[in-house]
Amino acid sequence: MKWKKSKFQGVRYREHATRKHGVGPDRYYTIFYKLDGKMVQEALGWASESWTEIDSSGNEKKVSWTEKRAAAVIAELKKNQSLGISPRTLKEKRAMKQKEAARQKAESLTLSEFWEQDYIHLLKTRIKESSWKKEVTHYEKRLGPQLGHKALKTITQEDIEQMVVKMRSEGLTPRTQEYAVGTFFRIWKHASSRKLVKPGDNPAMGIQIQKVNNTRTRVITAAELKLILDSLKPINETVHDLSIFCAYTGCRFSEAANLRYEHINSERSTVLFLETKNRDSREVHVDEKIMNILLKRAEKRVGAFVFTKNNGTPFSEPPSTFKNVVDKLGLNEGRGPRDKLTMHSLRHTAATLTERNGAGVKDLQLIFGWKTPAMVFRYAKGNERARREAMKGLAKTLSHGKDKEEVT
Repeated sequence: MKWKKSKFQGVRYREHATRKHGVGPDRYYTIFYKLDGKMVQEALGWASESWTEIDSSGNEKKVSWTEKRAAAVIAELKKNQSLGISPRTLKEKRAMKQKEAARQKAESLTLSEFWEQDYIHLLKTRIKESSWKKEVTHYEKRLGPQLGHKALKTITQEDIEQMVVKMRSEGLTPRTQEYAVGTFFRIWKHASSRKLVKPGDNPAMGIQIQKVNNTRTRVITAAELKLILDSLKPINETVHDLSIFCAYTGCRFSEAANLRYEHINSERSTVLFLETKNRDSREVHVDEKIMNILLKRAEKRVGAFVFTKNNGTPFSEPPSTFKNVVDKLGLNEGRGPRDKLTMHSLRHTAATLTERNGAGVKDLQLIFGWKTPAMVFRYAKGNERARREAMKGLAKTLSHGKDKEEVT
């Protein structure tokens, strides 16, 4: 195929040997012109390759390359060159067009589109399954129905506040409201890393959620624990062993559920928790009684879970058997929500008793896997007897009207 000159300066084309466009052969157009004293040649494309444009009346129309349209491109580029503005080349023109298309797409990108096309896929690669599934639940139940149709960039703090008001009217707890707002905060943060929004404009910043103290106050007594374990053993030995393991190590339920055979070190009498809430692994020492239970239960092969349901699969949530036994024993009768025994109470109890036995704050952090000292004080309830004696001492001092040094 030979190049042919058109009737417009700087425009030429070649004709396809067989393919037709209209009544004549299909044509492939190029333009050539001078830029900074050098000749530049750029390809336009085939006449048969049409695209959509918006005319002066705002209507869409199909257009394709012609000699006249190619000449108009050269005229535009030459004019820009004389004025010293962009685009001065077809390459620049196309890059600017792509950038504008990307900008318009970002402007109209909805929350649901960003969630489905980007965020959810990143989420699954960054956090453990149980965590990303919680975010999916918050999105599907709260964010998606109320905000999913909105363009991400147009969502305001007022929109988030209205979502919170709706959740509150439905009787959802402050913690659930907090999780939903937090999920949106992280979505926006990721969108800002994609340069789709500005990080400082995050609508979830400054949202006020009513704070509720849901810290558990009750510590399981030795007698109560014995009652629970004795009742569990004939009903479900696996749940019995799982419960006693949680009680004696203070681990989270999820850490016990994910414990595998290779995490047990019988020589050092330790277990290794890898899949933890804060993603930091930790090693915990166990006594001979617990080690014997673990070795009895564990299938001696890499990858085997220590605690499994009857069908051989690991636990995904605390077994209902524990709650049923507690209820049957009447241990929660007449108790408030924060004072009821749950499987998580085993962790609170272990932390409190370990602290009473002299463990310092740093050791408690390492044993129970807390990143901040604040969590130690949330879980460990301290020594009630010591507090009682301290208050008696205070009363005695005050009743004498003298401080300790004066009394002595």
